[in-house]
Amino acid sequence: MAYEVKALAEKLKAKGLDVAEEAAKVVVEETLTWIAEEAVKSENKMDDLLVAIVPVVKPHVLKAVDKIDGQEG
Repeated sequence: MAYEVKALAEKLKAKGLDVAEEAAKVVVEETLTWIAEEAVKSENKMDDLLVAIVPVVKPHVLKAVDKIDGQEG
């Protein structure tokens, strides 16, 4: 079978993909926290939506990031 994602994941894991996944988790966590903090400070009322949306979106984004290495968990 051509373009096997699992085979690619194994090659990337050998080059530190699991480390990349952990780094991505930190980046996502901090970025979403920062967005929520800054949205509160903003005078733009549209940014108030971000305050409500970030907590809803965050677990879904982190779940996707958790699959970077081809496995969940």
